[in-house]
Amino acid sequence: MNPKCANTTKCALALLALAFALTLVFSPFACVRAEAATEHSEQGQFVQTYINSEKGNWTSVAKPMFPVYFNESQIGIGSNWSIVQPLLANHSYNVYCYGAWVNNGSAPKTDYDIYVYNPRGILESEHTEAAGFPEHLGTRAGNTFFVPETSGNYTFVVVNDARQSNGTQQATFMVMENIETDQWYTQHIEGKSYTNLSSLTTSWAYEFVTDKPNMEIWIQVPPTLDMYEARLYVMSDSHSLVINDLPLPWEPGLYGNVSGKVGGYSLDSENYRGVAYASCEYRGKDMMINYSTTSTGKTLYHLVLIGESGSGNVDFLIKTQFGDACLTTSGLVGRIYPSNTTTITYVSNSTNLTNAVLKYSTDQWNSSKTVEMTIATRNCSAVVPAQRAGTVVEYRVVANDVLMNELVAEGNFTVKQAGMLNITAVPEIAYLGENVTIQGVLTGQNGSVPLTVQLMGSLDTNQIECRTLMNGSFTATFQPNATGIWVANAVFAGSNSVFACDSNQVMVKVTEPTFIAKNGVFVGGGFIGAIAIGGVVFFIRKRRQ
Repeated sequence: MNPKCANTTKCALALLALAFALTLVFSPFACVRAEAATEHSEQGQFVQTYINSEKGNWTSVAKPMFPVYFNESQIGIGSNWSIVQPLLANHSYNVYCYGAWVNNGSAPKTDYDIYVYNPRGILESEHTEAAGFPEHLGTRAGNTFFVPETSGNYTFVVVNDARQSNGTQQATFMVMENIETDQWYTQHIEGKSYTNLSSLTTSWAYEFVTDKPNMEIWIQVPPTLDMYEARLYVMSDSHSLVINDLPLPWEPGLYGNVSGKVGGYSLDSENYRGVAYASCEYRGKDMMINYSTTSTGKTLYHLVLIGESGSGNVDFLIKTQFGDACLTTSGLVGRIYPSNTTTITYVSNSTNLTNAVLKYSTDQWNSSKTVEMTIATRNCSAVVPAQRAGTVVEYRVVANDVLMNELVAEGNFTVKQAGMLNITAVPEIAYLGENVTIQGVLTGQNGSVPLTVQLMGSLDTNQIECRTLMNGSFTATFQPNATGIWVANAVFAGSNSVFACDSNQVMVKVTEPTFIAKNGVFVGGGFIGAIAIGGVVFFIRKRRQ
């Protein structure tokens, strides 16, 4: 009781009126942050507010994933409020301050400016938009996110600008790490204690933005940890406030409120689970959340990880790319001889590989062998041992990439001997109309096999089909129909055990025959005839004598 009060009743009424006024001022704050009064809630454990302390009015947020609510009149004109949060160097954080004070109309009231101090207490950036405009809190003017240069406690000072502000309207200040889709991340998670209190890393949360209609969230849990739950929350819709092309969450949704599928964000195990969720049955069991939406445009999501018992590093991926990844051969296998091992190499077209196996068979898959492939970013390779000639090797590559895609490729190759063809022409110079014989030998192939002898002149091309003898030799005869240079070569199309091969080329010069060669019969006949006639004449003369 105030001794200066002359009237006890009046004094009591005055105190009651003061208490009622304070209730009106701070009751919205207490209502929105009702969970802060719960000893075991995440908000209650890791968000602490100090009023009129040696450091002034400030709020300590032990991990950057809790909204800080400011009631109307909580930050008076000319006053300020500090929020201190630990941030990690080179991580991307979405930092924003919005609420009832945001007004893009012609008569804004409240002008909140924000100043950012690094862990050494040095002013790192200042954000002083006009009244009613939400501050863009990227590292620089062109940055969407705030990326600290060093790790430590960053201080965000919200100032109600006395020079330009005419109001003290409600606001929410939020810092949350933003992550990319289709990329792996790691977070240390610990279970709750026996007193049901959370450690700093029992619950952890991230935000991400995507316009893809389908997603899979893969969570790899170590054998030392049992996860209570992984949750997905939809936090924005087509009506959400957008800053720097980034949608902000529906504000009441940050405090656990739900409207349709939007909101409900909570780090506490007993609260709303979100639009999709998964849990562990036992330690080390991996989890996967599958979610599809009919919404179009960019949507903001929150991902919450909650541990139950044990501890360990959780690896997680938000997959939005489907059906694009595939394996292609990295060069042709080429000719495989019995003395060769064979390296099979494939490359992923778009993603890095995590593992791959090669399964191959030499007897039409009646049996097979499996080989672990060597991984080098997007490439995978394995060696098939040397096989005998005539062996058909069929193989199948099954690989997994960083986005949990299974990539499959198949192929085959045949092991064969090398073949060799040598030919000669008899004669090498021939007269038109004279027969030319092509002689040759095929080595490497046993038995009789078909060959093709090709003959090319200036005006004509001929092919002669023939077969080798058992010793690989063969002959082919042709009669050139024009003078000039004729080129001959032989072609072996290959067999089950010998590769195709071509022979050397031989040239035959074909010329017109000489007068004697061309008219030898007539000249010879005339000469013989003349001799015969001479003999008859000689005989007759002798008889007359």
